[in-house]
Amino acid sequence: MTTQPPPPPQPPQYPSPPPAPYAVFSGMLGDNASGGWLLARAEVSNGLITLWVELPSGWTQYFSVRADEVTVKSAAQRITLVVRGQSYPLLADARAVGRAIGLGVVGVVADIVDKPGLEIGADLGRGANVAGAARAFQQGGGPEFLAAARQSGARTSRLGYGPLLAIGCGGGLLVVVLVTVITLVAINF
Repeated sequence: MTTQPPPPPQPPQYPSPPPAPYAVFSGMLGDNASGGWLLARAEVSNGLITLWVELPSGWTQYFSVRADEVTVKSAAQRITLVVRGQSYPLLADARAVGRAIGLGVVGVVADIVDKPGLEIGADLGRGANVAGAARAFQQGGGPEFLAAARQSGARTSRLGYGPLLAIGCGGGLLVVVLVTVITLVAINF
C-alpha cells in the first residue's frame, strides 16, 4: 500500500493592501507675471500631491509634497492647492471667466437700453457657460482628484455650483427686499 505524503503547509493568506489613491486634475494655472493662463496638472500619487505646469521651456514641477501638507479647496470649476501659505488656483476652463464677464456686460447693457430679448440671450449664455465649466471640471478629473486627495490625507473642501447658485440667488433676493424696504421707507417720509 502506498500512501501519499501530506501536502506542504500553505503560507497564511493576507489581503493585499488597497492601492494608493491616484488621480489627476488637468486645468489652467493663472500666471501673475503675464496675466495669462498656463496648462497645469495636479497629481495625487503614493501619498504625494504634485503640481506640474507647462512653461515655454517645458513641463516644470512646481512642488511635490506629502498630501497631509496640502489644503485642497474647490469651488465651482476651480481647485486651489494651498501649500505652505502659497495658493495655486487651477481652473478647469479659464475661458469661462472671460465669457462670464462678457455675458455680464451684455446683460447690463441690454437692461440699460431696454432690450429684453438680448438680456434673455445673455442669461441663457451665462447658464450655458456655467454648464460648460461644470462639464470641464468633470472631464478634467475634478471629483476624482478631490476624492484621492482626501483619501491621501489632504484637507479638502468643496463648494459646488448648487450652493454657489443658491448664494447668488439668495443675495439677489436680499437686494430686491432691501431696495423695496428702503423705497417704502423713503416714500412714507
